[in-house]
Amino acid sequence: MRPRGLWATLALVAITTGIGIPQAPAQIDDEDERQREQARDRDIQRQVPPWLYDLYQKDRERDRPREKTELDKLVEQARLYPLIGREPPPFSLLRLDGRRVALSDFTGHVVVLYFWTTASSYGADELSSRMEKMQREWRDRKFTVLAVNVKEKKEEVAPWVQKRLLSPVVLLDTDGGVSQDYRVRAIPTVYVIGRDLRLVGRASGTRAWDEGPEKALLDYLVKAPAS
Repeated sequence: MRPRGLWATLALVAITTGIGIPQAPAQIDDEDERQREQARDRDIQRQVPPWLYDLYQKDRERDRPREKTELDKLVEQARLYPLIGREPPPFSLLRLDGRRVALSDFTGHVVVLYFWTTASSYGADELSSRMEKMQREWRDRKFTVLAVNVKEKKEEVAPWVQKRLLSPVVLLDTDGGVSQDYRVRAIPTVYVIGRDLRLVGRASGTRAWDEGPEKALLDYLVKAPAS
Protein backbone atom coordinates (compact mmCIF):
# COMPACT_ATOMS: atom_id res chain seq x y z
CA MET A 1 0.00 0.00 0.00
CA ARG A 2 1.33 3.46 -0.86
CA PRO A 3 2.22 5.75 2.05
CA ARG A 4 0.00 8.70 2.84
CA GLY A 5 1.22 11.99 4.23
CA LEU A 6 4.34 13.98 3.54
CA TRP A 7 6.54 12.50 6.25
CA ALA A 8 5.64 8.91 5.37
CA THR A 9 6.54 9.72 1.75
CA LEU A 10 9.82 11.40 2.72
CA ALA A 11 10.78 8.45 4.92
CA LEU A 12 10.17 5.97 2.12
CA VAL A 13 12.12 8.12 -0.36
CA ALA A 14 15.04 8.36 2.08
CA ILE A 15 15.07 4.61 2.67
CA THR A 16 14.85 3.87 -1.04
CA THR A 17 17.54 6.29 -2.19
CA GLY A 18 19.75 6.98 0.79
CA ILE A 19 19.44 10.68 -0.10
CA GLY A 20 19.21 13.06 2.82
CA ILE A 21 15.85 14.82 3.06
CA PRO A 22 15.50 18.33 4.56
CA GLN A 23 14.04 18.39 8.06
CA ALA A 24 11.05 20.45 6.92
CA PRO A 25 9.70 21.66 3.57
CA ALA A 26 10.30 25.37 4.10
CA GLN A 27 9.59 28.30 1.83
CA ILE A 28 12.69 28.66 -0.39
CA ASP A 29 13.80 32.24 -0.97
CA ASP A 30 17.55 31.83 -1.32
CA GLU A 31 18.81 31.11 -4.86
CA ASP A 32 21.60 28.76 -3.69
CA GLU A 33 19.20 26.77 -1.57
CA ARG A 34 16.75 26.63 -4.46
CA GLN A 35 19.43 25.15 -6.70
CA ARG A 36 20.36 22.55 -4.06
CA GLU A 37 16.69 21.66 -3.75
CA GLN A 38 16.37 21.17 -7.50
CA ALA A 39 19.51 18.98 -7.61
CA ARG A 40 18.18 16.86 -4.75
CA ASP A 41 14.87 16.43 -6.55
CA ARG A 42 16.64 15.30 -9.73
CA ASP A 43 18.59 12.72 -7.74
CA ILE A 44 15.42 11.42 -6.13
CA GLN A 45 13.62 11.26 -9.48
CA ARG A 46 16.40 9.08 -10.94
CA GLN A 47 16.36 6.60 -8.07
CA VAL A 48 12.71 5.97 -7.20
CA PRO A 49 9.73 4.54 -9.11
CA PRO A 50 7.65 7.16 -10.98
CA TRP A 51 4.62 6.67 -8.70
CA LEU A 52 6.69 7.36 -5.59
CA TYR A 53 8.28 10.47 -7.09
CA ASP A 54 4.83 11.78 -8.10
CA LEU A 55 3.54 11.19 -4.58
CA TYR A 56 6.61 12.90 -3.11
CA GLN A 57 6.10 15.96 -5.34
CA LYS A 58 2.37 16.22 -4.64
CA ASP A 59 2.86 15.95 -0.88
CA ARG A 60 5.61 18.57 -0.83
CA GLU A 61 3.56 20.98 -2.91
CA ARG A 62 0.50 20.47 -0.73
CA ASP A 63 2.43 21.15 2.46
CA ARG A 64 4.34 24.22 1.26
CA PRO A 65 3.42 27.46 3.02
CA ARG A 66 1.18 29.66 0.89
CA GLU A 67 0.33 33.32 1.00
CA LYS A 68 -2.56 34.12 3.29
CA THR A 69 -5.72 35.18 1.52
CA GLU A 70 -8.08 37.83 2.81
CA LEU A 71 -10.35 35.07 4.08
CA ASP A 72 -7.43 33.43 5.95
CA LYS A 73 -6.71 36.74 7.68
CA LEU A 74 -10.36 37.33 8.61
CA VAL A 75 -10.66 33.85 10.10
CA GLU A 76 -7.49 34.44 12.10
CA GLN A 77 -8.67 37.85 13.34
CA ALA A 78 -12.01 36.36 14.38
CA ARG A 79 -10.13 33.68 16.37
CA LEU A 80 -11.81 30.78 14.63
CA TYR A 81 -10.19 27.40 14.18
CA PRO A 82 -9.48 27.45 10.43
CA LEU A 83 -11.22 24.86 8.28
CA ILE A 84 -11.23 26.71 4.96
CA GLY A 85 -12.20 24.54 2.02
CA ARG A 86 -13.02 21.37 3.93
CA GLU A 87 -16.27 19.52 3.30
CA PRO A 88 -18.78 19.55 6.17
CA PRO A 89 -20.32 16.21 7.16
CA PRO A 90 -23.67 15.94 5.34
CA PHE A 91 -26.83 15.60 7.38
CA SER A 92 -30.59 15.94 7.37
CA LEU A 93 -32.70 16.71 10.44
CA LEU A 94 -36.30 17.48 11.29
CA ARG A 95 -37.56 21.00 11.91
CA LEU A 96 -40.06 21.69 14.67
CA ASP A 97 -42.88 21.56 12.09
CA GLY A 98 -41.86 18.02 11.06
CA ARG A 99 -40.26 18.93 7.73
CA ARG A 100 -36.91 17.33 6.99
CA VAL A 101 -34.06 19.69 6.10
CA ALA A 102 -30.66 18.79 4.64
CA LEU A 103 -27.54 20.89 4.82
CA SER A 104 -27.28 20.61 1.03
CA ASP A 105 -30.58 22.52 0.76
CA PHE A 106 -28.59 25.64 1.65
CA THR A 107 -26.02 25.54 -1.13
CA GLY A 108 -25.47 29.16 -2.18
CA HIS A 109 -26.16 30.44 1.35
CA VAL A 110 -23.77 31.58 4.02
CA VAL A 111 -24.60 29.19 6.87
CA VAL A 112 -23.94 29.56 10.57
CA LEU A 113 -24.34 26.08 12.01
CA TYR A 114 -25.14 26.73 15.66
CA PHE A 115 -25.22 23.83 18.16
CA TRP A 116 -27.17 24.74 21.30
CA THR A 117 -29.50 23.59 24.07
CA THR A 118 -32.17 25.35 26.10
CA ALA A 119 -30.37 24.08 29.21
CA SER A 120 -27.28 26.16 28.41
CA SER A 121 -28.08 29.77 29.22
CA TYR A 122 -25.03 30.96 27.27
CA GLY A 123 -26.06 29.32 24.00
CA ALA A 124 -29.77 29.99 24.44
CA ASP A 125 -29.21 33.68 25.17
CA GLU A 126 -26.83 34.13 22.25
CA LEU A 127 -29.22 32.35 19.88
CA SER A 128 -32.14 34.58 20.85
CA SER A 129 -30.10 37.79 20.72
CA ARG A 130 -27.04 37.97 18.43
CA MET A 131 -28.01 35.11 16.10
CA GLU A 132 -31.57 36.37 15.87
CA LYS A 133 -30.33 39.88 15.06
CA MET A 134 -28.08 38.66 12.24
CA GLN A 135 -30.72 36.37 10.77
CA ARG A 136 -33.15 39.30 10.55
CA GLU A 137 -30.51 41.70 9.21
CA TRP A 138 -29.33 39.41 6.39
CA ARG A 139 -32.47 37.37 5.74
CA ASP A 140 -32.75 38.69 2.14
CA ARG A 141 -29.09 37.96 1.33
CA LYS A 142 -29.06 34.16 1.52
CA PHE A 143 -27.75 34.04 5.05
CA THR A 144 -29.10 31.26 7.27
CA VAL A 145 -28.60 30.33 10.89
CA LEU A 146 -29.23 26.60 11.34
CA ALA A 147 -29.79 26.21 15.07
CA VAL A 148 -29.18 22.53 15.81
CA ASN A 149 -30.59 21.60 19.18
CA VAL A 150 -28.57 18.85 20.84
CA LYS A 151 -30.38 15.88 22.41
CA GLU A 152 -33.49 17.65 23.70
CA LYS A 153 -37.05 16.59 22.97
CA LYS A 154 -39.33 18.53 20.68
CA GLU A 155 -41.69 19.07 23.62
CA GLU A 156 -38.92 20.94 25.45
CA VAL A 157 -37.64 22.95 22.49
CA ALA A 158 -40.84 24.03 20.73
CA PRO A 159 -42.34 26.15 23.57
CA TRP A 160 -38.98 27.85 24.17
CA VAL A 161 -38.64 28.78 20.47
CA GLN A 162 -42.28 29.85 20.07
CA LYS A 163 -42.13 32.12 23.11
CA ARG A 164 -39.21 34.02 21.54
CA LEU A 165 -40.50 33.99 17.95
CA LEU A 166 -37.08 32.95 16.65
CA SER A 167 -36.17 33.48 12.99
CA PRO A 168 -33.30 30.93 12.69
CA VAL A 169 -34.15 27.47 11.35
CA VAL A 170 -34.32 25.23 14.42
CA LEU A 171 -33.38 21.57 13.86
CA LEU A 172 -33.64 18.64 16.26
CA ASP A 173 -30.60 16.41 16.72
CA THR A 174 -32.43 14.21 19.19
CA ASP A 175 -29.98 11.29 19.15
CA GLY A 176 -26.87 13.48 19.02
CA GLY A 177 -25.59 11.87 15.83
CA VAL A 178 -24.96 15.09 13.92
CA SER A 179 -23.38 16.70 16.98
CA GLN A 180 -21.04 13.73 17.22
CA ASP A 181 -20.12 14.00 13.52
CA TYR A 182 -19.23 17.67 14.11
CA ARG A 183 -17.30 16.85 17.31
CA VAL A 184 -19.38 19.11 19.48
CA ARG A 185 -17.79 19.13 22.93
CA ALA A 186 -19.06 22.47 24.21
CA ILE A 187 -22.28 24.45 23.97
CA PRO A 188 -22.51 26.55 21.95
CA THR A 189 -20.31 25.31 19.13
CA VAL A 190 -20.45 27.22 15.85
CA TYR A 191 -19.37 26.30 12.33
CA VAL A 192 -19.25 28.93 9.60
CA ILE A 193 -19.92 27.65 6.08
CA GLY A 194 -19.50 29.58 2.83
CA ARG A 195 -21.77 29.82 -0.19
CA ASP A 196 -19.88 26.93 -1.82
CA LEU A 197 -21.00 24.72 1.08
CA ARG A 198 -17.42 24.43 2.30
CA LEU A 199 -16.31 24.97 5.86
CA VAL A 200 -14.65 28.24 6.85
CA GLY A 201 -14.01 27.84 10.57
CA ARG A 202 -15.19 26.64 13.97
CA ALA A 203 -15.66 28.39 17.32
CA SER A 204 -16.61 27.18 20.78
CA GLY A 205 -18.36 29.34 23.33
CA THR A 206 -20.15 32.64 22.88
CA ARG A 207 -18.78 35.37 20.62
CA ALA A 208 -19.64 38.90 19.54
CA TRP A 209 -20.92 37.64 16.18
CA ASP A 210 -22.79 40.86 15.44
CA GLU A 211 -19.77 43.15 15.83
CA GLY A 212 -15.98 43.30 15.58
CA PRO A 213 -13.84 40.71 13.73
CA GLU A 214 -16.56 38.03 13.80
CA LYS A 215 -19.03 40.36 12.09
CA ALA A 216 -16.34 41.40 9.57
CA LEU A 217 -15.82 37.75 8.61
CA LEU A 218 -19.53 37.09 8.15
CA ASP A 219 -19.97 40.33 6.23
CA TYR A 220 -17.17 39.29 3.86
CA LEU A 221 -18.88 35.94 3.23
CA VAL A 222 -22.32 37.49 2.79
CA LYS A 223 -20.98 39.91 0.17
CA ALA A 224 -19.59 37.02 -1.88
CA PRO A 225 -21.66 36.39 -5.04
CA ALA A 226 -24.57 34.03 -4.54
CA SER A 227 -24.92 31.17 -6.97
